Amino acid sequence: MNKLQKYSTPQLVGELRKRKEVQLFDGGLYANTELRGKYGHENIKLPNNYWILLISDSFPLNSN
Repeated sequence: MNKLQKYSTPQLVGELRKRKEVQLFDGGLYANTELRGKYGHENIKLPNNYWILLISDSFPLNSN
């Protein structure tokens, strides 16, 4: 775990972007959007400029 502390978040995201299982999307489409909180949680206002990082965990299903 200590090895990860050597890398900043932008460095880590930059390295992840190089991998085929990872996609990075500009979240600006949902700027000025508010997520409604459920079960007593507060609403969350999304920032105007942010990124969405999707990591695909698509391993072939074992048919056995």
